[in-house]
Amino acid sequence: MSTLKTATGAKEPFDLDRLRDARQLGTLYRSGAVVVIEEPVLEEILEYSNKDLVREVGGFLLGEVHQQEPNCVIIRHFHPAVQATSRAASLTFTHETWSDLHRQAESRFPGAAVIGWQHTHPGFGIFLSAYDMFIQRNFFSAPWQIAMVVDPRRQELGFFHWRNEEVLDCGFVCLGQ
Repeated sequence: MSTLKTATGAKEPFDLDRLRDARQLGTLYRSGAVVVIEEPVLEEILEYSNKDLVREVGGFLLGEVHQQEPNCVIIRHFHPAVQATSRAASLTFTHETWSDLHRQAESRFPGAAVIGWQHTHPGFGIFLSAYDMFIQRNFFSAPWQIAMVVDPRRQELGFFHWRNEEVLDCGFVCLGQ
């Protein structure tokens, strides 16, 4: 069994053998963090995303960062941003949103790092708008921080990561239970 040491947020080592039974969706790029998500967390995010098919909703992705080869982030938890201000084409994380994230992360997911954020684009497709890019650049600027977009009306999702100093779409790996 080989394990990776974590740079941020890991309480227990990640077992590389778990990747053997994983499903790869889309293209993985080694010049950016490889996104790994546990299937129950993905299901939780999709269920939350389906709660509002008119307004954007979102939340935070928590887990581990591994900065050795393969450079990857492992999404182990989702924290919905229920205090965010939602509109048809925008989502605003308020001060209450950030405060709740920090309180809840410390108590419910000790040791987990905030590795990214998630939001929906109901009926608009998978992309990052100029406002989304502002959020990514100003609040999730570490090279391992990611964004996830879900379109619950089209039943599509996508991830974005930093690659060559740009935020670009990428594939991901889904770990079964």
